Amino acid sequence: MIFFAACKKNFSSDNPLSTAYYPNIVLGSDNFVLYSVDPNTGKKNWEYSMPSATFNVLPNWKILKPSPLIYNDMVYQAAVNSDTIYKLNAKTGALVAKMTLPGHSTVSAPNHFFTVMGTPMADGKLIYLATTNDTLYAIDTGTANVVWKFGCPDGSPIVASPVIYNSNVYIASQGLNGNAHVYCLDKVNGPDMVGNPIWDYPGLGVLNTTATFNSSPSISYPYLYVGGYIDSNMYCISLNPPVVAGVVPTAGVLRWTFKALGNILSSPTAYAGMCIFGCNDFNVYCVDSMTGLAKWKFHTNSQVNSSPIISNQVVYIGSYDYNLYAINIINGSKKWSFATKGLIKSSPVPYGGNVYVGSYDGYLYAVDSAFGVLKWNYKIDGNIQCSPAIDDYTGIQYNSGISGYNTSSNNN
Repeated sequence: MIFFAACKKNFSSDNPLSTAYYPNIVLGSDNFVLYSVDPNTGKKNWEYSMPSATFNVLPNWKILKPSPLIYNDMVYQAAVNSDTIYKLNAKTGALVAKMTLPGHSTVSAPNHFFTVMGTPMADGKLIYLATTNDTLYAIDTGTANVVWKFGCPDGSPIVASPVIYNSNVYIASQGLNGNAHVYCLDKVNGPDMVGNPIWDYPGLGVLNTTATFNSSPSISYPYLYVGGYIDSNMYCISLNPPVVAGVVPTAGVLRWTFKALGNILSSPTAYAGMCIFGCNDFNVYCVDSMTGLAKWKFHTNSQVNSSPIISNQVVYIGSYDYNLYAINIINGSKKWSFATKGLIKSSPVPYGGNVYVGSYDGYLYAVDSAFGVLKWNYKIDGNIQCSPAIDDYTGIQYNSGISGYNTSSNNN
C-alpha cells in the first residue's frame, strides 16, 4: 500500500482565469455593423449590429458615416439618422448605454431633419455631438444628460465634427445658402447666458455668402483651419482675436485664405507650420501656415475626400482613384501607393508599423507603413465611409483624421 502526503494545505484556486484582451481596430460600414479586429492578425474580436435608426426620413441612410470614437475604454457610435449615441465596452463590444438626446424634434430651420454626420468628440466627462438640426450638444458620458447645447443663430445645420483645444470647443456650420460660420465656445459651460459663443467668424449677424463648411476644423496654435466647399477656399483663422483698446472681440479674425481649384470636403491636418488637405480637384495641398502660400501639391487620379494623417514625416491619405498614398511631407514626393479595388473616402490610421484604411470594396486593409505592401485584409460586407479607431489597451486610443463628413480625434 502506498500513501501520499502533503506538507501544506494549499490548494489551486477554482477561480476562472482572467480573460485576455487584445488591441482592436473598431470600424463600421454601410451594413450597419461595428467590427472589432485585431490589428496584428486581422482576426475579428467582436461585432455589434446597430439597431435600426429611430427616424426613417431617409431610410437608405441607415449607414455609419460618423466614425467610431474610442474614449476611456468605451466605443461611442452615432448613427446617421438617429437621436442616440451607442456606448459600447471597447473590449467586448457589449452595449453599455444608449445616450438618447431629449428635445431633438424642435428644429429652428425649416425642412431640417435630425441626423448626425460628424463623429463625436470627448474631453473630461463630456462628449460633444454636432447635428444637422443646427445644434452642438455637450453630453455627460456617465448620466447621458445634456449639460449644455448651442444652436447656430441662423439655424444652419452642422455636418462637421467639433474640435477641442485647451479650454474651448470649436465648430464650423454648413451655412444656409453659403452663409457658413465658425464658433468658439467654452467647453465646460457652452454659450453665455444669452446664448452667444466666445467668438464667431465672420461675426454674429454677418453674412458670408461664399462659404459652406462641410469639413471639420483643425487647430495648430495660434490658428484654426477649415475648408470651404462652395468657394474652394482653405481658411486660416486666429484662435485668439486681438484685443483692441481693451475691448474683448466677439468676432473671429481671418488671417488668410488659400484658393484651390475644387470643392474641399477633406478636413485639414495642421503640422509644423503646414496645413495639409485633399481637394476635389484631384490634388493634395500643403500650405504654409504663415504665408498662406502653397509649399507643394501632390496629384492623384481622382477627387480626394479623405483627410490626411501624418506620422514620421509621412502624409497618409486616400483617393477616389482607389489608392492609399504615402507622401513625403518635406517635398510632396510619393513614397509609395497601395491599390485597393474601391474608392477611399475615409481616413487612414498609422499604428504599430502599419497603416489601416477602409475602402468601398468592402475591405479593411493593413498596409506596411514603410513599404506599402499588404499585411492582411479583413472583409466587411459594406462600403466603408467611416474611419477606423484603435485601442491598444495601454491607456492610449488612436482616433483617425476626419474624412469629409467623418471625424475624429487623437486622444494620445
